[in-house]
Order: sequence, then structure tokens, then C-alpha cells
Amino acid sequence: MESPDVRFYDEGRARLNNGIANISLDPIFIETVEPDYEIYLTPKGKTQGIYVAEQAKEYFIVKSFNPTSNIQFSWLISALRKGYKETRLDSERKENTEITAVIDEENKVTDVNIINNLNDIQNVNASGGNGKSETNAITGNAINEITKSNNEKSAIENKFAVASSKEDEIINKISEKTNLDKEAIKKAITFRRKQPSKEEMHAEAFEESVQQKQLTRVTEINGSVIIKLG
Repeated sequence: MESPDVRFYDEGRARLNNGIANISLDPIFIETVEPDYEIYLTPKGKTQGIYVAEQAKEYFIVKSFNPTSNIQFSWLISALRKGYKETRLDSERKENTEITAVIDEENKVTDVNIINNLNDIQNVNASGGNGKSETNAITGNAINEITKSNNEKSAIENKFAVASSKEDEIINKISEKTNLDKEAIKKAITFRRKQPSKEEMHAEAFEESVQQKQLTRVTEINGSVIIKLG
């Protein structure tokens, strides 16, 4: 679902038992949203009315005005995504600024790639002057390259390396280089770990094999060490 703000939704069905039902929320859902959430109830039959009698972080309780009701109902909850409480109709959400950080744990370095999608870049006019975009591009010491994405929208791509493999330090360095707000970076960034190449994997396997063969050439018999050559 789409909305002016960043929301997560969950839904389900339940049935009253003598006029009451206790609905437990998904623990993973709870971790990803702000504690306040909205609840919408739809009874699946004639009823004198159902309502939310109690609402907590982990559950909510539904009751009926008829204490003997066993009616079935559906529920829908809507909650703001955690960290996005103040975000509404924001043009700088993750889909407009995409940050990928590929961490090389072995060498303690991270390759950062920032793509700022620009939807309103104007073409060069007839007099030869460059049109200006109404979208603020990322500034700083990064390398800027105008590229074309698959949907033919223009974008500014920024690539640079950060001498760290720690996520907090990487975010700080990106903020220093681009002047982006740290909270905006946290929303836009995707961290990945560099996978060893096939050559590196083969080299490691070969070294391990050599070491294993060397160990099998050394044996100990009656206190004497025998080394096989060749």
C-alpha cells in the first residue's frame, strides 16, 4: 500500500469467545514500527457492535457490546515505520537517493556508490547553455557522473572508498564527503559484504591442500620423526 508517510500494515482474522478476543501482534512487526498504531475492525455478520477495549505494544483486546457474542471479524493495523515518524511526502526517500556500501572485511575498506536520481534535469537549450535541475544533487568530494538508468531517468552517481569496515564510521565518512544528513544516509544505505573471488577461493583451497599434504608427509614412529620427500 502507498501513503503520504512511511507505514507498515498487518492484518488478520479472529473470532470472539463470549464477547472477547485477544490479538497478539507479530514480534518482528513490533520491532519495525513506532509503538503507536491504528486498528480497524470489520465484523463478519450482524452484531450489536465491537470495539477495541485495550491496546498495548504487543497486543490489543476486542470486545462486543453483546457479552455472549462469538462473531468472526477481520482486523487491520497501520503503524509508522520506526525512524520515519517525521517523514511525510518526502522527496528524498530511499528511492531517490540510493547508497550501496560494499564492505571488504579482510582489507578494512568499503566501496561506496551513491546514486541520486534526478527526474527534472532539463536538456541543453538552443543557445548552448546547460539547463539546471530543480532537484538538489549530492555535493562534496565525490566523483560525479551523469548516467542513465533503465527507465531513462537521469541520475548523478558518486563513487569513493572509505578506509573502514565499521558501519557507523562509514556513515560518518559519507556525511563528511557528501554533506548529507546522517539520518538520511541511514534510511538510504544498503550494506553488503564483499565475497571472495573464485581465484581467491581457489588459492585458499590450494594452500590448504598443500598444508594438508605436508602434514601427511610427517609421521612419528617410536619417538622418531619420518619425513617423506618427493
